Amino acid sequence: MRYEIKGDTLPVVICYLENGERMITERGSMSWMSPNMKMETTSNGGIGKAFGRMFSGEALFQNRYTATGGNG
Repeated sequence: MRYEIKGDTLPVVICYLENGERMITERGSMSWMSPNMKMETTSNGGIGKAFGRMFSGEALFQNRYTATGGNG
């Protein structure tokens, strides 16, 4: 994965994934994506880990983005 940070006042991180690479994010962190990105929402580790994240202030569910059919 390559990434670059753009902007001064309101910076964004642009990530470049190669075919088959994955990125896990929390809700609300994705602004835009290329059309070949596949999105899945998961508890990422079962209900126990999901509740552990929730009690530590993180999101219950996470989004998994995978580049399919080329770079994304």
